[in-house]
Amino acid sequence: MALFYNRVEEAKNNLKVPVFNSGRPAHSKYNPEREAQNFLPQAQNFSFAIILGAGGGYHIQSLLERNPSSKIIAVENSLEDLDFLKTNIPCVSELFRDGRVIFCAAARPNDLEEAIVNNYLPAYYGDLQIAALRPWAQEDESLCQSVMERIKGCLKKVSADYSVQARFGGLWQKNIFCNLQTLKKSQESPRKEIDVDTEKTAAIIAAGPSLDQSLKTLEERREKYFVIATDTGYKILKRRNIKVDAAVSIDAQALSAEHFNAPFDKDTIFVLDLAANHSIANFVYNKGGKIIFSNGGHPLITLAGLCCENPFARLQSGGGTVTMAALDFAKNCGFSDIEIFGADFAYSQGKPYARGSYLDDLYKKDESRVHNSQSAYARLMFRTPLQKNAAGFLQNEVLLSYQNSLEEFLGKENFCRKGFDYHCKLSCGQNKKILSQNKMDFDKFKAALKSGLEEIENSDELLPQLSALLPYMAFCRNKAGANKISTKEAKKLALERILLYNSRI
Repeated sequence: MALFYNRVEEAKNNLKVPVFNSGRPAHSKYNPEREAQNFLPQAQNFSFAIILGAGGGYHIQSLLERNPSSKIIAVENSLEDLDFLKTNIPCVSELFRDGRVIFCAAARPNDLEEAIVNNYLPAYYGDLQIAALRPWAQEDESLCQSVMERIKGCLKKVSADYSVQARFGGLWQKNIFCNLQTLKKSQESPRKEIDVDTEKTAAIIAAGPSLDQSLKTLEERREKYFVIATDTGYKILKRRNIKVDAAVSIDAQALSAEHFNAPFDKDTIFVLDLAANHSIANFVYNKGGKIIFSNGGHPLITLAGLCCENPFARLQSGGGTVTMAALDFAKNCGFSDIEIFGADFAYSQGKPYARGSYLDDLYKKDESRVHNSQSAYARLMFRTPLQKNAAGFLQNEVLLSYQNSLEEFLGKENFCRKGFDYHCKLSCGQNKKILSQNKMDFDKFKAALKSGLEEIENSDELLPQLSALLPYMAFCRNKAGANKISTKEAKKLALERILLYNSRI
């Protein structure tokens, strides 16, 4: 790749100025530092910025002087350009040693996405600034536009994740601590042995409309399968008197408990995200059932896992689909032959779920001639824009993302799909740790959390311990609505709440 820059010249005040191939200097050739003071003059008290064009670094240095606690991603054309600037411009060389600045190349889009996703935390930084060094943008307008589009795509992913945190951050935190209370009680009781027969085929039961047809196959070959039901599929199977070997739930909402309002079997293994609705774990514990708590990625669960004999099993969920979490559980257990039923990821029969789901109970309970269950299903399906997929069935953006996440997780060469059912062949080794009840040292957890929170409270830096609070901080900021609260205020609210919960376990 051709370099953006071909030489370095000295300004009137002896500072080094890189020059583009076109002959245009990246900065003023009289006083680059004074010019840099006018770069983003409105950017007062900002916390995070993405700057297109590293140039001589004077504009970045000026931003940091005006906002010492900020963080900046500086985008340059290529790694070769960055090496050229670092080697020849002392200001850029200094910025490379500054932990507040992250350099990445437009020629490596994955690096740019990784830099944004891993570093821009809206709950902590709030809004961000995006700006381009004008000479850099003028040197290649199409490149500048392309990078801007890529940044928008990355920020869309960050925004989607933040929106979920803002909505569920409070509920997740409450569920985690309530489920830890259940785990603590269960450790005081005799432990139940948990084992699985990995010689069988694992049958993952999602609740898509096609399950109505697939259940016949499942019933006829029941002894061949180790049945792992998603929470939405659990009640459907129980109503058909089909034994469920394991059930998986990751949903934090109270409504998810309704999935388990069915005859209880003590032999069923309940695999529950530690952030899942706490009433499910409480119900299973009181019934004498088997529980495995898992980690869907919440940083507070990861922190709690450090105080266990074995960390909580990390189950992928592909952005929130329980079908993938169930699949990852099967993979971690050691099943190599896996079939997935009812994974439609589309409104294939003009409805969202198979017969017998919790929505049947919910919608038919208040059914009338004017407002029947069909109209309720229609309102549910058409609440977001729909489009037809390759098979001609209606699908929204979320369902499509779930399908893509699942198929990417499987790997194109490891599965075949017939209709809406998948057959997978995976290379797995049995992981006994995932089947063990985690023994947790609660005194160690409470002490570590208290110590970490005190350190966070007395620091204005983005300490690693703060990650456990970020989802709740997002919730606090969202709850404030138009009356936005600062990072410091959100942190204070999160600290107060987590200390309250910590005192209860």
